[in-house]
Amino acid sequence: MTNWRGPARSGGTTSRLRIRPWRDPRLILGVMLVLVATVLGARLAAAGDDRVEYWSVSSAATPGDAVSRDDLRPAKVRLPSGSADSYLRTDDELDAPLDELVWAHPLTPGSLVSKESLVPRASSSHGQLPLSVAAGAAPTDLAKGDVVDVWVGPGPGDEPGGQAVRVLEGVRVLGSGDEGAAAGGSLSQTVLVDVDESQLGTDVVSTVATGHVTLVRIA
Repeated sequence: MTNWRGPARSGGTTSRLRIRPWRDPRLILGVMLVLVATVLGARLAAAGDDRVEYWSVSSAATPGDAVSRDDLRPAKVRLPSGSADSYLRTDDELDAPLDELVWAHPLTPGSLVSKESLVPRASSSHGQLPLSVAAGAAPTDLAKGDVVDVWVGPGPGDEPGGQAVRVLEGVRVLGSGDEGAAAGGSLSQTVLVDVDESQLGTDVVSTVATGHVTLVRIA
């Protein structure tokens, strides 16, 4: 006797409804929401950034030196309304082509460039004054960019009792030459300093030319 087992099963496999993950509407909706939130967040951040791009200096600036593009770098900062117009924005127009400009006053690296920092070469009011400085009358590590006071007084061999006089105050060193033999066999070096023309005069030039020059570094 044969037991009945019900209708025979089909030889094929039962098909099932499969949904590919990347076609799942919930996944697509989630991705769209993330993208919308990212775009909105970026726009809100940009709208809330009220910083302005100004020029700053990448290295120390020395009065009278020519200005090059490598000296300048953009910096985004937020300045008080009272001082914002005093500094040079990256979209401001210069008074002259860059290769015709010189630095009007010293700047330290990272400083913002004010509108008075760059002047046409012809209008620069700075001169370069060479000083003959005897050995031991200036710091041994004196370097370009140092700020010094220039004193002139009696030197070795002069009559005692003379007073030293400060003839220049806060001038910047532009460079120094090699040492050589000066009068009397002592060693000396030529130190070139940047001087505002308002400080220069016949009395200053004659004093530093005939007296014993001593440089006191102040910065």
